Amino acid sequence: MKWKIKAVKGKKTASATSAAADRPRAYIPGAAEEQNDIVLIRTGFAYPQIRVIQHAYQLPDRTFAHLIGISDKTLARIKTSNAKLSSLSGDRLYRLKKIWALATKVLENPENALAWLNHAQPGLNHQAPLDILDTEPGYEQVQTLLNQLEFGVLP
Repeated sequence: MKWKIKAVKGKKTASATSAAADRPRAYIPGAAEEQNDIVLIRTGFAYPQIRVIQHAYQLPDRTFAHLIGISDKTLARIKTSNAKLSSLSGDRLYRLKKIWALATKVLENPENALAWLNHAQPGLNHQAPLDILDTEPGYEQVQTLLNQLEFGVLP
């Protein structure tokens, strides 16, 4: 830490700054969005943000609630009140958001992404990606398979 001395209305005050704060900041693509996602996960996604992802996957409340680790009654309560998701469920929602974005990019449109996510895939031991997205290992397998498809590497 460095200490900076600055004058405030005739008085000198000291404030601590890190050396990193003195360096110019590099632009990292997507960094601002990722920071926003971190805040959303920590403070809780509100229902309109949840609904966008649920609508993309075209899932009924019970199935979608299971994927994000809550009961369908909790989802209904969030819908009708100003309640928000816990950070744990927010993390799961974030995973779904990331897989949706990757699937849409790799498969070139939402319709193809939705069809692929709902059908058994040989690279996932003949399981549908949606059936395993409720766990971290399942998420990682789906992400890996989508990355392989994007770069033409067959599993």
